[in-house]
Amino acid sequence: MMHCILEIEALGKTYKNVHALQDIQLSIAAGDIAAVIGKNGAGKTTLFKCVTEQVFPTSGTIRLYGKSDAAGIRRQRSKIGAMIEEPAFFPDFTARQNLEYFRQQRGIAGKEAVDRALKDVNLLDTGSKKFKDFSLGMKQRLGLALALMSHPALLILDEPTNGLDPEGKAEIRELLKTLNVEKKVTILISSHVLSELQSVATRYIFMDRGRIVEQLTAEELLNKTRKAVELVVDDSGRAATVLEQHFPDIPYRILPGNRIRLSGGTDRTEALNRTLYSCGVGVRSIAVTGEDLEEYYLGLLGGERHA
Repeated sequence: MMHCILEIEALGKTYKNVHALQDIQLSIAAGDIAAVIGKNGAGKTTLFKCVTEQVFPTSGTIRLYGKSDAAGIRRQRSKIGAMIEEPAFFPDFTARQNLEYFRQQRGIAGKEAVDRALKDVNLLDTGSKKFKDFSLGMKQRLGLALALMSHPALLILDEPTNGLDPEGKAEIRELLKTLNVEKKVTILISSHVLSELQSVATRYIFMDRGRIVEQLTAEELLNKTRKAVELVVDDSGRAATVLEQHFPDIPYRILPGNRIRLSGGTDRTEALNRTLYSCGVGVRSIAVTGEDLEEYYLGLLGGERHA
């Protein structure tokens, strides 16, 4: 069993009267690619900044590799590489010049660290091209190279594919999988574009308004997003009452627009339709459908869940 490298207990962060984080309970095991999913303002960046000591939590405990005391956790943070918000590179420097500056500033031994990081993100052959002339994808990859330069065991990335075109997003995803599999880097990554993480994440952490609302492994999420029955009715409240009385074994979720999604019952659509109609509920449509990551997350936030 993989050992836990990051443990967070009852973490909170308050700015004046605003609760940016509330009672965060989280553990990350070695080898994870843990995706933190949430809309803008959900608390993802604040969480990452607390872990990297860019901001200090109001309450709670953070343990890295079992250390939670100030001196111990500071030593363990040397094992973290992070890209949180856009790095401030020098516009007239090349990729190598920028990384060499930060290598010296951060006291990273060995000039080979620069070439290794550039090679990892496919920027080794950019030559004399200046940062200001880079594409957005190249700029993101240089930010990732900076995070990798210290050869981290834990990589924390806040929205690394934000603003990239589909090709750039695919490159970042493939790079993360390579780092995880070949270099054994554990990754904590956030995004609000949910489908981008389906092909890489081994765990999902759903956040909303400073709280973690659900945590699932990739396998658990797959089981929850398999085929379902979706109904469009004239009265979702009355339909819910009928479902609870006649189909108590089928979990359901009420969605906007008088839609109801049932997590099961795909072989009972006729009985569902007949029962609802006989109880005075107008069924406008009934269909067996799948549910992707984005739909599932929007359901967590936009509808009432019953199970």
